Formats: sequence, structure tokens, C-alpha cells
Amino acid sequence: MKIFCLAALSVLLVVGPAVCGEETLGSAAPKVKSTMKILDNYISKIEDALIAEDLRKAGSLAKELDTVCHKLCNLDLSNSKLSKFEQSEFNRLREDFHSRVDRLSSSTHESSVDVAQLEFEKAKQACNNCHKLFRKQE
Repeated sequence: MKIFCLAALSVLLVVGPAVCGEETLGSAAPKVKSTMKILDNYISKIEDALIAEDLRKAGSLAKELDTVCHKLCNLDLSNSKLSKFEQSEFNRLREDFHSRVDRLSSSTHESSVDVAQLEFEKAKQACNNCHKLFRKQE
């Protein structure tokens, strides 16, 4: 599961140049790489908290994950090589991910571990949905 999380959260490491355009990402690459490591750490900690059935900790981590993701996901796509449709689709998928993380956070306050785990899986799937469309083909 952790391998899937790492793959799901590596979207901007892999597609950064495709989404942002080389000129837009440029010197931001080290920051993206650093942030992706932080995101992977949050995913691992959320997973561990859910396994331990510590919903309060999982909820707190989900809120922090969302904050970090917003910093990384707030990309200016105007200079990218993406078409207007692709830019719109990226934004839609980004919002879906953030919505899923919000639902995860809410479920940790209002639901059982099983529901929180389901929302966690849906948030990871939202990452994967974006990767399917925007992962750079080599």
C-alpha cells in the first residue's frame, strides 16, 4: 500500500514538466521533490494512524496534508503546454483530490475507522486518476 501511495503522490515529480512546462517548473524542481517527500510522509502517517484506529491523529494529519497539497497544487498553468481542456481537467482532478481529503478529515470526526479507511482509499484513487491522464510518457 505504501508503494501505491508513493506512486500516487509522485504526480508532480513525474508530470511537472508536462503540466507546468519546463520553463515554469525550472528551479522549483528541488522544492517539488522535497514537498513530495513530505506528502509521502503524511500518507504513511495517516495510514499508520488508521491502522492504529487513532481517528483524531488521522484527521489532524489529513488537514495538514491538504494544506501542504494546496501549496503544491496551486500551479499557474497559463504558461504550460497543456490545452485549455487539459488545464480544465487538471483543475477538476485537483479539486476532486482536495474534496476527497476533506471528506477523509470529516470522516475521522464523524465516522468509524472503516469509513475513514474508505475515504483514505478514495483520496489515493483521486491521485491515481490524475496520474493516468498527466503522467509524462517517456
